[in-house]
Amino acid sequence: MDVLLVEPGYKSMYPPLALMRISTMHKQKGDDVDFYKEGETCYFGHKNPKLKNNYDIIYITSLFTYHYAQVVQCILKFKALYPNAEIKVGGVLATLLHEMIEKDTGIKPHIGLLEEAEKYPPDYSLFPDFPYSITFTTRGCTRKCKYCVVPIIEPRYIVRENWEKDINPTSRKIIFWDNNWLCSPNLQRDIKKLKIIGKPFDFNQGLDCRIFDSQIAKLLSQTKIQPIRFAFDNPSQDGYIQKAIQIAKRYGFHDIRVYVLYNSPEKYDTPEYFYYRINELNKLGVAVYPMKYRPINSIKPNWVSPLWDKNILRGIKLVLVFFYKNGIIKKGRDGFLKMFGRNPEEFRENMLKLNAYDRELWKKRRNKNERI
Repeated sequence: MDVLLVEPGYKSMYPPLALMRISTMHKQKGDDVDFYKEGETCYFGHKNPKLKNNYDIIYITSLFTYHYAQVVQCILKFKALYPNAEIKVGGVLATLLHEMIEKDTGIKPHIGLLEEAEKYPPDYSLFPDFPYSITFTTRGCTRKCKYCVVPIIEPRYIVRENWEKDINPTSRKIIFWDNNWLCSPNLQRDIKKLKIIGKPFDFNQGLDCRIFDSQIAKLLSQTKIQPIRFAFDNPSQDGYIQKAIQIAKRYGFHDIRVYVLYNSPEKYDTPEYFYYRINELNKLGVAVYPMKYRPINSIKPNWVSPLWDKNILRGIKLVLVFFYKNGIIKKGRDGFLKMFGRNPEEFRENMLKLNAYDRELWKKRRNKNERI
């Protein structure tokens, strides 16, 4: 059987894990598998193959909902190229917007995880230059935050017993995509495995600050976790996040990063509360990674919450793009106060001024170009 795996042309920091598992699944059955990345000639060392005249099955993945146009275009393209192939569409976008996908493409998407493929390790041979291993020790989350897609994509909290089979022996680091690892009953067993494996690792979705304590910090201090991540998204984490940071520092963690969600429709999520959180974290001397919220069913990348001002949002974006590398607010106090202000009022004023200044610059450039 000839199988084609396709990733649409959006940009991504990581290769598509689900397709990597599907590749292993089919190769172990004796099938021929090709992977094709739209718009890329080289992707983590992968070079697009010359496509065959016929494929029996085509799997097309999807990521964020604001990639909708690219995903639909990709589906229609391969549907036209291979009218006799069975086309299977899955992923985050396909799960959240399955009715729209079916209406616009005629393909009924798979919803949620492809359980059959979950038991297979990723096929790292597709991406020979990718330096990391990717896996989950758990799926799902015990929290049910209204703004989160996890309860839809992964409605059950599942503990994976043999996640170490996903590790590429040649990788230099392991990246875990768990949504709430600290809830796992296998937590201590996982830590023992990580000590034996001996590779640096990162739980890049963050650790739950409401669970993090001295015992966990002591165990993790004996491993190669780097960095250590938390989140300060809502009032239920206030108090816990400050304590978690203090504990982490006490056990020798210096690279601490905290996600901060903003622009959500929750009644507490205002510019003033955003400033309170980033200011609180900056005073504690940790790096802050602001994450702009988009509704889980929206295909628009620039959604604005009713509680926010688009000009303040744009001011934040300008600060993160031009003054902080990779959108991470650094630990320095003086730079923070200069950029974001000493109080919520100064913060609002600074963001509006920066936005207005940037727009004026663009206006002058446009007028200059028109004269030329």
